[in-house]
Amino acid sequence: MLTNILIALYPLIIFIGVAFIFNFFHIRKHLPINVPDIVTFFLIFGLHKFSRLVTHISILPYFLLLISAMALILLLLDLLYYREFYAQKFIKLFWRTTFFITLILYLAMTVVIFTA
Repeated sequence: MLTNILIALYPLIIFIGVAFIFNFFHIRKHLPINVPDIVTFFLIFGLHKFSRLVTHISILPYFLLLISAMALILLLLDLLYYREFYAQKFIKLFWRTTFFITLILYLAMTVVIFTA
């Protein structure tokens, strides 16, 4: 039961911790990164660790396949619809959508754990 509580609180603890570090060291004044950019790494690590802990199967390969398909779709959308490609804009959009997909998958995993 403690493991399930830690799985549910992990994103919240990481998000608050990283936001506190950003405010304490004034990182936004010196670097053009935001809190979700850093939290994404921790969420991907959490997806892998907690899926291995609960199901003994890592969800990481499936996640990487999903993210790769999303990157291909975003790239084709840029090239075919807008007829231009800016790498900096693409990477920023890709990383932000990766954050949202990771967060949604993490929350879905938490709901499945608590309903099972």
